Amino acid sequence: MTTHTFIGGCHCGNLSYVFEATAPLETLGLRADMCGFCRSHGAHTTSDPNGTIRIAVRDEAKLSRYRFALRTADFLVCRDCGVYIGALMEDGGRMWFTVNANSFREKPPLDFPVVPHDFDGEDVPARIARRKKKWTPVSELRIA
Repeated sequence: MTTHTFIGGCHCGNLSYVFEATAPLETLGLRADMCGFCRSHGAHTTSDPNGTIRIAVRDEAKLSRYRFALRTADFLVCRDCGVYIGALMEDGGRMWFTVNANSFREKPPLDFPVVPHDFDGEDVPARIARRKKKWTPVSELRIA
């Protein structure tokens, strides 16, 4: 199996990650959530339920974990540079992540197709189930 590695993080380097996917970005696709937060950040997210992601935080004081709406995930934003790297959901001692591809070190082309999604109709159980099925398992969250 071929591994496709995407390295990224925030602009100042406080938040970083290594996303190892089992498929190329062309297969995984990019999503644009229609919620106000993601639209305000221009987020284009992707995930691979068969992949893994390792996340590192250099200075926890500069990490903002923002929760809103159903409050089922932490949206990780650097307090220093303001970059949103993705959303982290914890449930039953496990973690899943969807990564903002705009925070990849090697950004996708500007004309890369993005599929809009609206999840406003989901309740908490449906949202958690969808994320467990679609998001990337977190293999490590290291906070210095």
